Amino acid sequence: MPQRIAIIDDERSVRSGLSNLLQSEGYATEAFDSAEGFLSHPTALAESALVIADIRLRGMNGLEMLDKLNLIATSPPPLIFISGHADNNIQRYAVQNGAVAFLRKPINVDVLLAHIQRALVT
Repeated sequence: MPQRIAIIDDERSVRSGLSNLLQSEGYATEAFDSAEGFLSHPTALAESALVIADIRLRGMNGLEMLDKLNLIATSPPPLIFISGHADNNIQRYAVQNGAVAFLRKPINVDVLLAHIQRALVT
């Protein structure tokens, strides 16, 4: 059974593009348009081997979601942030608080896939 990756982004084209890419690489995906949608889904957190999330989301932003995951999950899944609107302080905070990577949009697909492989192996 393929490992499931949750994709959280409020842009439909990003969700769709990442889902298609990851499915072509053999991963199962589940897409959410908000952090609240992901966190309130009955099985998403437990079934996700990895989460890819935008920093800037409607409602709860990615950093707030990271903080919440660190509070509610004994062992949260690895988290890769993507953003077109971030500075070094945001990136530093994300990585210091558990994100395995922080990638700026437009995303380099090879770099993303390398981070995913590395995160899922450890």
